Amino acid sequence: MKIKISFFAVMLFLSLFLSSGYYALIPLTSATLHEAGHIAAAKFRGVSFCRLNVGILGARLSASTGVCSYKDEIVICAAGPAVNFICAAVGEALRGLYNFESEAYSLFFLSSLCLGILNLLPIKSFDGGRILSSLLSHIFGISAAEKALGVLSFLSLFALWSISLYLLLKTAASLSLFVFSLSLFASLFSDTFENESQDETKAFGRIKKQK
Repeated sequence: MKIKISFFAVMLFLSLFLSSGYYALIPLTSATLHEAGHIAAAKFRGVSFCRLNVGILGARLSASTGVCSYKDEIVICAAGPAVNFICAAVGEALRGLYNFESEAYSLFFLSSLCLGILNLLPIKSFDGGRILSSLLSHIFGISAAEKALGVLSFLSLFALWSISLYLLLKTAASLSLFVFSLSLFASLFSDTFENESQDETKAFGRIKKQK
């Protein structure tokens, strides 16, 4: 499997490391478990991957066949956030059982929970966006799904960028938040981001036309 890591993803991790030290490895662990959930679900569904692209908005796995059924797409995309929620729930249960407090644990809990919620937002290339695209394409057709998801993606990304910028101005201390907000802004108006997302939606929808 080919792995490609974007410049902004590297910058985000470096900014986290500079501001948080080794604690930056905790969100990275949550992200790794998230992707492991996708890969495990794909193996279960008999889908193989040829490429992994890691960007500021997460990682994107490309199927070796180029197409995937709507059902496979939904299961694979839902598996990542599900793993994050399970990790957060198990960790919280263990904390309550053994009654311990840890800054590292709290960060792992929050990063797992936030990563799961963030990925379920209706944004193109996010798990939530791809799940919604599959559902809408199945019910209303690919064209209607692309238009609806385009509007929802714009509104969601703009809201995320606005919130991150507000927090940046409010705290005036978070380098990682600055990189994240800047990258969201770039993704919001990037033609590449838009075209790649549309190509993915069409590719995963082609299998439906063949049936």
